Order: sequence, then structure tokens, then C-alpha cells
Amino acid sequence: MPKRTLSLELCSFFSYLKGRISGVVTNVTTSAFTQRRQNISPEVFVGMNQVITDEYYSDNEERVSLWNGHRLLGVDGSYINLPYSKDLYEIYGAYNNQKKTDDVILGRVSVLYDVLNNMVIEGFLQPKSQGEISLAREHVKKLQENDLVIFDRGYPCFDLAYKTLVKRSDFLFRCKHSHSSVTKRFMNSNKQEDIVKIKPTQNQSFKDKPYTKDNVITVRLLKVKLDSGEIELLMTSLLDNEKYPYKVFKSLYFKRWGVETYYDRLKNILRVENFSGLKHQAILQDFQCALFISNVQSLIIEEAQEAADEKYKDRKYEYKINTSVSLGFLKYRILDLFINKGGKATLKELEGLLVEQVVPIRKGRKFKRDHDKYRQRTKPPMFKNRKGLT
Repeated sequence: MPKRTLSLELCSFFSYLKGRISGVVTNVTTSAFTQRRQNISPEVFVGMNQVITDEYYSDNEERVSLWNGHRLLGVDGSYINLPYSKDLYEIYGAYNNQKKTDDVILGRVSVLYDVLNNMVIEGFLQPKSQGEISLAREHVKKLQENDLVIFDRGYPCFDLAYKTLVKRSDFLFRCKHSHSSVTKRFMNSNKQEDIVKIKPTQNQSFKDKPYTKDNVITVRLLKVKLDSGEIELLMTSLLDNEKYPYKVFKSLYFKRWGVETYYDRLKNILRVENFSGLKHQAILQDFQCALFISNVQSLIIEEAQEAADEKYKDRKYEYKINTSVSLGFLKYRILDLFINKGGKATLKELEGLLVEQVVPIRKGRKFKRDHDKYRQRTKPPMFKNRKGLT
């Protein structure tokens, strides 16, 4: 989580370790750090993240939040700005920004995210040319039986639906009205919901596909009216209208918003775009480490939130832990969690600090979403020596 120049971050890091681990050096050059980090695979952070997510979902039923017995997951993509370097240019390519300078390097991010428990199951950083549906196919491999995955309207396709069902999981897609002839007929009907059959696109190759052109999937289509009056089309494998009545789907779909707020947290609180190097290896290390840190942060916040709920139960508003402040407290203490036997003491200290740093939840507030808010905003290039000094 570098927020200052690399030399200052290294100095602070090793100063903090001094006295905690015997024999720690204190004079580390940026060159030495840059060279040695090339020996660390980014996959180490993927593995660490796998460990804590496996632990979280194992023998922890009383703490894991579910929706109607389903683990509720969201899949969505975004873009992040990468620093300009020859190494990254060759891998990710460059794109025009609003000023047509042809020096913007973008990476496509895709996450599989537990929207009720704020846990990242899996995350990818790939070139923009990599399609979001192909990344979603990889996410589907991580599904467990009885998962329910919410996809936005860029994802509906027979292939994802089929592979989700093969994993004995369920899906909820938001679809364009014109997605297929089946959806067009439904939208032109007077029906509020309907059970229909869908087939794969016929003008494609079925070589290496686990299905043929004759396979069909039974799905449920629903028209959902938004507060704005707009009609959204949802497609789901949840066919039982007694267990899953029509009225639950509007609020169910909007739980996908948790993925959007996660991207806000990743970019603006974890500041994932503040990379600590210009090599591809460093970029992947920083990205996967940010996902890991966000999960550690979620686990600590979950513990502290229970204490906050108890402390502030008699107040007018409900209170939640301040996510931004929690990250500041966590930055160096995370080292104590992993290197010291006194990790429990550190957790207790963090809980006490976080319970004092809460913000009120004012229910019922709504803000109009401005889709053009960032259209004219450009980010300055990230130079090697221009990060903040404090």
C-alpha cells in the first residue's frame, strides 16, 4: 500500500520491523528492493487469499451471510490505469484519452465477489483486449454448489448459463430487451414473468463445447419496474415461484451493487492504481496483494462491527466501521498479525480503534447516478518520483 516515494516507504517499513524481528537490516535501497522482488511470484498472494477465503467458508456457518440459503456472488469488470512503461505497453497496449495523446495504458479487472460478506473470491488483471465474458468463464470454475451468481447485462449468454448450472449453481442475469427473439417476444407480451427455453447461438462453432446446438436451458424471465419507471429484464435459473416469488427479484438484483462499491473501495481507498513499480511482475504483485489486503480488512471490520453494534445499540442511528480509517490502522499492524505470536492482541487493539471510528447509516437516502461524471476527467501520468512525500 505505497502512498509515498518508494525510498520513504522502505525506510518506514524496515524501521517498523526493527525490534520485532531479530537481525532486520535498516538500509535498503530502492534498487535492491526492485531487483529482489522479481523473485516473488504474484501467485503467492493468490494462494494467501485462497487460504483465508477457504478458512472463512469452512466451519463458519453462523458468521457467513446467505440469501435464501445461497452464497450470493457478483461478477463484474472494470478498468484501472497502469503506469506507462515499455514493459506494460508491450503487454497491455496503449489507448487514447480525451486529449488524444495515445499514452494511456489500461488493464481490465474482473472479480468474483461475495456481496453479502465483502470477500473477493477471485480477481484477474488482464489486457483490455481480454473479453469480460471469457474472464467470467474462469470465475465460474470457482463456484460451489448452491451459489447464486448475479451478472450485469454485458454477460448474458448460453455458455455462462450452462457452465453455471453444471457447477450446480444458479444465475441471475440482467438482459437487454433485444437480447434474443425469446426476450423480444416476452417484452412485447403483457406477462410480468414467464418460464421459457433458450438455446445456444446457432451460427457458432460447437467444437470443444460441452453442449450442442440442440441443448436447451429452462429459464425464468421477469420484468422489473424501477423507481424511475424504466423496465428491466431479468433472466434467472430460480424457477420456483413459491420459494422465489416475483417480489424478491428487484431487491435481489440490486445486491449486485456491492461489486460496484468494492471497485470504489479498491480504487479510492486501497488506491490500487498507486503501483510501487513499473514492471509487469510488480503490477501483478501489487494488484493481487490489494485483493488479499481487502479481504483481511473485511474480516477485521466484521469482528469490529459486532462490537460497534453492541456499543451504539441505543443511539438514534445504526453505525458502521469507517472503511478508510480501518485501512490506515491496518497498514503496519498487518505485519504484527502475521509475524508475531501476539496476533490476538493486535486484533483486539484494532477492534478497539475501529469501534471508535464509526459513521452513521442514514437509511432512505438516494443519490442520482451521474453516468457522465467522470467522462471529462483525466488522470495525470504517474512518474517514478512524483508520489506524495507524506
